[in-house]
Amino acid sequence: MNEMVLWRKMGRVVMQLATQLKISPKEALLIFYNSEVGKMMHDPKYGYELMSDTYIVNDIIAELRG
Repeated sequence: MNEMVLWRKMGRVVMQLATQLKISPKEALLIFYNSEVGKMMHDPKYGYELMSDTYIVNDIIAELRG
C-alpha cells in the first residue's frame, strides 16, 4: 500500500478512536502507537491496511479492555 494512503488511514483511525473514547486526538494517538494493532498496521502480513477504519478501532478498543 502506498505509504501516504496508509498514513491517512492511520489518521482516520486515530480520530475515530478519539471520538469513540471521548478523548483528545493526542491521547488517541498515544493509545494507537502503544497498541499491538497500531504496530501490526505497519506490517502488511496482518492485512490491517485492508480492513475498515471501524474494524481497526474496535480491535484497539478490545485490546484496551483486555
